Amino acid sequence: MEDIKSVFLRKRRDMYEVTVRYTSPNGEVKTKCYEKFKRKKDAEKYLVEIKSSINNEKFILPNTLLFTDRCIKYYRDKEYEYSPKTVNNAYSIIKKHIKPYWADIKLNDITISMYQDFMNYLGKSNLSSATIKKIYQISNATLRECYRLREINTNIPEFVFKPKSKNIAKNKSDLYTVEEIQLILEKCKDTKILEIPINLFLFAGMRFGEISGLCWEDIDFDNNTLNINHNLVYDEKNKTFTMRTPKTDSGIRTIIVPDAIIKLLDNEKRRQTKLLLQGLFKKNEYNVVCMNTQFRYLSENNFLQSYKRFLRNKCNLRYIRPHNLRHAHATLLLASGVDMKTVSERLGHSKIDITMNTYSHVLKEMDQRASDNIERMLL
Repeated sequence: MEDIKSVFLRKRRDMYEVTVRYTSPNGEVKTKCYEKFKRKKDAEKYLVEIKSSINNEKFILPNTLLFTDRCIKYYRDKEYEYSPKTVNNAYSIIKKHIKPYWADIKLNDITISMYQDFMNYLGKSNLSSATIKKIYQISNATLRECYRLREINTNIPEFVFKPKSKNIAKNKSDLYTVEEIQLILEKCKDTKILEIPINLFLFAGMRFGEISGLCWEDIDFDNNTLNINHNLVYDEKNKTFTMRTPKTDSGIRTIIVPDAIIKLLDNEKRRQTKLLLQGLFKKNEYNVVCMNTQFRYLSENNFLQSYKRFLRNKCNLRYIRPHNLRHAHATLLLASGVDMKTVSERLGHSKIDITMNTYSHVLKEMDQRASDNIERMLL
């Protein structure tokens, strides 16, 4: 590589630095430290690796692209793979949490030790475990993609350790009590925009996108099953709805539901058929089950507005996000003795570890009950 002047080892303070001197595109001669080591032996080994990559024309010279800008570019390049909601959430995480930390640091200036400091910083922060996990996913995915495309010469995430999660138990105020759930189920009867979604959250453990994307053809009325095959996604930018397949294979699943849910769905189908025959609405393109009051697709914002008013005016209850009704479904199943694998499959988790980590607080309570039971039996 004609732009590289030299590669050498130098000692500064108590560290050995592997350094490259090169000519930048504007003709300036610059020097960059690529990695620091405490042991000279490790530094010499890395020096040989860099020289080898230069000889094989695999070495990458620094560029001026900022790390935060590269994170944004990663999601722009992957927009076709992710739902609009996922992309917008990623942009929000980058803006609020990644950009303030990395500021004007360039992609090529990030070292393993710097990235480990970032991991440690997140581990000590007061951010929720879910937010920290998202930051990990975004920054790690970006760096791995950069390494794959040879924009950087080290797969940095492979050398970094994630601090142990704080493993904070889920706050009980984030879940409704059984009595509160029963009140919600009673009060939501005959509220067409809310009744079916609330019941599907609680009795099927479905996500909102799966609920709004449930089609009549997905329901097996004879066998009491729901086939989860897709999500209805709203694109804020284009103001359009699209049907997408679940992100993972485990998201595609069949769920058995109680007779009461099948009866509720059957009544709604009869209602919609009657309205259709009366010419009061036309079938939507995807033939979905849940619609808003104008017989259009049900967006999450539309549902949330109605749900908040319902809790305040009809139930006199505090607002807890609807997704936590799905958590209530899983928590009640586990507390009643249903095994973890079955719960994980109902929820559509890609790994049973996800279920175990999410509901670890329930497992501790079950373990305590098991201890109490064996004590009563034997002592």
